[in-house]
Amino acid sequence: MRLKDKVALITGAGGGIGRESALLFAREGAAIMVVDLNHEAGAETVSLVEKAGGGAACSLADVSRDGDARQMIATAEQKFGRLDVLFNNAGVGTLRVGGTVETIDLDNWDLALDVNVRAMYLVSKAAVPHLRAAGGGAIVNTASVAGLVTWIAMELAL
Repeated sequence: MRLKDKVALITGAGGGIGRESALLFAREGAAIMVVDLNHEAGAETVSLVEKAGGGAACSLADVSRDGDARQMIATAEQKFGRLDVLFNNAGVGTLRVGGTVETIDLDNWDLALDVNVRAMYLVSKAAVPHLRAAGGGAIVNTASVAGLVTWIAMELAL
């Protein structure tokens, strides 16, 4: 129960690493603000957390929008009274925005930057005053393992 009486907001918690993290944080005593773009996926994570005995609520949000970032933090504080942990987990990968430097279209490039980079800034900026008000806290940022390996993703015809 290392997170007893703590509140954690997890972006991209509708599935994958976000969902599993929500369940782990709940088992450690945290109340969870589940954030996702997909209502059904977010609601399913809330249900799983509650079945495991934890407290949870869902906020539908686009993490790359400033207003949504501020609203999800405000919702967590309204629902649970505080914020102790922010887990910036939402991201889009190559299955969604895939391609090479020659083939990826600009809209998909912008989506990747907005969700994978801009959102961490926006959500963290919105969260810091609330973490400070709670007496401190933690911000955890997830990145892809692809950042640790070299990929040759471009074929050049000579």
